[in-house]
Amino acid sequence: MRRIDRRAARKFGVPEIVLMENAGLRVLETLQRIDGDLKSRAILVLCGRGNNGGDAFVLARHLHNQGILFTAILFGHRRDVHGSAAINLRALERLGEAPREVTGKGEWRAARELLERSDLIVDGILGTGLSRPVEGLLASVIEDVNDARAVVVAIDVPSGLSGDTHDIPGPCIRADHTVTFVRPKLPHVLPPAEEMCGRVHVVDIGLPNEAVAAEGADLDLLQPGELAPLLPKRRSDSHKGDYGHALVIAGSRGKGGAARLAALGALRAGCGLVTAAVPRGLQAGFVSRAMEVMTEGLPETADGTLAESGLPRLLALLEGKQAVAIGPGLTTHPETTRLVREVVRRARVPVVLDADGVNAFAGDGSLLSGRKRPLILTPHPGEMGRLLGTSSREVQSRRLPLARAFARTHHCHLVLKGYRSLVATPAGKVHVNPTGNPGMATGGSGDVLTGLVVGLLAQGIEVSAAARLGVYLHGLAGDLAAAEVGEAPLIARDILRSFPAALLRLKPPRANERTDARSARRTG
Repeated sequence: MRRIDRRAARKFGVPEIVLMENAGLRVLETLQRIDGDLKSRAILVLCGRGNNGGDAFVLARHLHNQGILFTAILFGHRRDVHGSAAINLRALERLGEAPREVTGKGEWRAARELLERSDLIVDGILGTGLSRPVEGLLASVIEDVNDARAVVVAIDVPSGLSGDTHDIPGPCIRADHTVTFVRPKLPHVLPPAEEMCGRVHVVDIGLPNEAVAAEGADLDLLQPGELAPLLPKRRSDSHKGDYGHALVIAGSRGKGGAARLAALGALRAGCGLVTAAVPRGLQAGFVSRAMEVMTEGLPETADGTLAESGLPRLLALLEGKQAVAIGPGLTTHPETTRLVREVVRRARVPVVLDADGVNAFAGDGSLLSGRKRPLILTPHPGEMGRLLGTSSREVQSRRLPLARAFARTHHCHLVLKGYRSLVATPAGKVHVNPTGNPGMATGGSGDVLTGLVVGLLAQGIEVSAAARLGVYLHGLAGDLAAAEVGEAPLIARDILRSFPAALLRLKPPRANERTDARSARRTG
């Protein structure tokens, strides 16, 4: 973040003190959204000697300007505050709001009672540049803040965390809210550090986009305000052909449910037409349980999996389709694996690979390189481990770098599923999904996601947007389902049922759409 600040000043003429002013104001605005009655609260602002403290000094000045009472504590001597932070400290002092200096444990013991009298504590002690565990006085302060009953709001990161890792290096403030600037950082989005951040609020402080991009700010938190405009608009005079035709290659004996869930997921995503290519033995039962889906029965092996001899028919089926999903419930039968590899190689439409579609390339991910059409993979950690020839434990311990490297190397989009699912792009950017819950750890949940993504792709949505929308909406639908039925009883069909509500939550209907719907009810 400091490098971006320096670049903004050096190349784009945006001085650090302007960014600090904006940061302090954005923190105040966030506090007002968190608690609309700040004037009746006892507020304690904890300030460090660096730029994080500078942001806190700006916040304190604006609290004063709005007639909001507060107490500020500076951990250190005034003489040790420099640069833009010192300018803002002097401005605060001239208003008669000089922070109370605390330089040792004795002074802290005398000031500690302020914690118990506070309703709201703002943590502006340490910023993102921490390079070693907190010790001494500040370790005691952190422990006491964590014992307090007040709501804690951290500026940028909770004190004790580093902006460069998602580990917890030592004593760390446990915040209820964290206000960060421009983009989320590792500790905001990945465990275990993210558990210390509470709800993360990402705010704009006026940094030029060019300054951010030049420093490779390649981590992003999926946010509804950025995703909603990516959803396609449906014209009044449209028909099903306008919304794409997706092909779902899935299923095997005993695993027909995976194919149905994926196909229905594509329809729920708004796809106009969906055809499911399944082993012939599944076709009759498929039709009776998923009437909206067209089916194609293909040759099968003795084990009830898709046979290699079905390749010509599959290639013919791809004609006129806008996207294809491959994998749910296929198994890793050798014939089926060879079939999958050949379809992926020859498909001239966007491909979504999941489950056994991913397993077909286990240990040989290089076969995925060189595709000229978009490719999205949606593995869970076990499938990712098989793809890379490593363990799921290794994948879990290095999720971010492994996802980023794979997407870059193979020029694909990778959705690494799990807690805080990641969407990695060929350019090396990684989007972190904040939606979802443990109830979604259930059979069929990933099949629904595959269907949602291919359904979005088939409508012509750009590949990165389809991956991000699918992951976010899938998690949101799971959250809505869990709110209704609880986490433990949640099943994949609950996610499907909740998807329309998730879509409406992300993008409520326009006024004219609501009017049209009311008119239809009156005349129907």
